[in-house]
Amino acid sequence: MNMGLSVQVVDKDAFRGVSGYLTIKSSHLTDDHLPALLPLTQLRRLNIALNKKFTDIDRLLNALPSLDTLDASGDGITALGGRLQPVSSRLRVLNVTDNPLVDVAADAFVGLPRLEVLRLDGARLALSNDSFAVQRTTLRKLTLKKCDFTRSPWRSIAGLSALQTLDMSEVGCGVACTLCSF
Repeated sequence: MNMGLSVQVVDKDAFRGVSGYLTIKSSHLTDDHLPALLPLTQLRRLNIALNKKFTDIDRLLNALPSLDTLDASGDGITALGGRLQPVSSRLRVLNVTDNPLVDVAADAFVGLPRLEVLRLDGARLALSNDSFAVQRTTLRKLTLKKCDFTRSPWRSIAGLSALQTLDMSEVGCGVACTLCSF
């Protein structure tokens, strides 16, 4: 028996007038529901965690200019930044932990200049030397738990002058060798 809330959006204006904070957590949200969220241009915080079939985070971020917090943990997101062109991003907190992220664009965070907290736990990452160049003075917390690094992340992390918390726990043995080298 499925006890989750099933969201069926019949009308694209279903969420019209919603601003501030919206939670659609564990509710079987899919990419098919995305058109109903796009008009929420005044939305500041969105929690869409634990919706296993939601994948189009780039399109969501591109459409919601007032968003400052997005929790998309435990969704079905496999790519980030390939089509990311935020209209005027105010995003400060991005949580995409526990997603099957295997394709994170080298410039995925360029359009997010105010980012303060970034949680990428469990992602497969190939961070470039300037992956966080735009966030050098804003990024305060970065969590990379259980990440699978395809190359050393240290050069991209080294210049983060505002960084207060860096969590790279539970990194596997196969990755440890690349972590040690510059």
